[in-house]
Amino acid sequence: MAHLSEETLALLALGESPEPEERAHLDGCGHCAAELAALGHVVRAGRAEPAPVPAPDPRVWTAVHAELGLAPELAADPLAAGDPGTDRAPSAPGASGPAAAGTSAAPSGPDGTGRDGTEQDGAEQDGAEQDAGQRPGTAARVDGAGSGGVVDLAARRARRGVPWPLAAAAAAAALVVGGVSVWGAQRLDREPDPTVLATAELEPLAGYTARGSAEVDERADGTRQLVVRTDPADVDGFKEVWLLAPDAQRMVSLGVMAGDEAVFVLPENLDVERFPVVDVSDEPVDGDPTHSGDSIVRGVLAT
Repeated sequence: MAHLSEETLALLALGESPEPEERAHLDGCGHCAAELAALGHVVRAGRAEPAPVPAPDPRVWTAVHAELGLAPELAADPLAAGDPGTDRAPSAPGASGPAAAGTSAAPSGPDGTGRDGTEQDGAEQDGAEQDAGQRPGTAARVDGAGSGGVVDLAARRARRGVPWPLAAAAAAAALVVGGVSVWGAQRLDREPDPTVLATAELEPLAGYTARGSAEVDERADGTRQLVVRTDPADVDGFKEVWLLAPDAQRMVSLGVMAGDEAVFVLPENLDVERFPVVDVSDEPVDGDPTHSGDSIVRGVLAT
């Protein structure tokens, strides 16, 4: 048994009366009835009064202003209520058309004339009503109440199979707005850049051509970390990072360096001045924890 198409179910959920054969199918097909019920929930949710969207925190605009390097006169948040930098008051909700553009339409009296006694142009009214019913994307109301009426979907039914891009576009726009708000909040909460305490240029040792760099950073919470970067190098085993004493007789292993960049958190009681030499070695997989004696690059930290 063929199920009802997605277009048919969508139109029925929007309020179109089913054809006799469609009603008979829904009475006997639990799958289509469940799909129609689910779509009905979506339609009701879409027609519900939307919750007001709060304005972004003013700090979001402050961060954007600083990131883009905008002029000082643009520092005021353009979305803030009563922004002194704008001369235009916020538009009233629902304001649109000629009245919103600055030309007011004279209200009609009980006899169909304007307040000044002149008759309104019936042809103009008819043309406006016809335009409202025929403009693409505008549904004509048949109850005359202006809200809660039945939507005439005959034209839409004849066009079944046409994609509906508007809902997708609206969803995409909502995602973009939400993404910008999250991006701004994340930037505001971003950890400050660490302070560089010392740096070193790593020079290649015999048998290697790779070079690199190292730096000791202090983060906002007071912890220190060693950041090591090197050029790609062919190794027989794995790369291990060490801090050596100037005589290279004492050393501290910081760990394995996977790839060409690695970050190591330094122990609180490790005195970098006692172990200022950064060394990256090629270590064989032999179970021996001591230095192999095969160094790829090496350099001395300096403040």
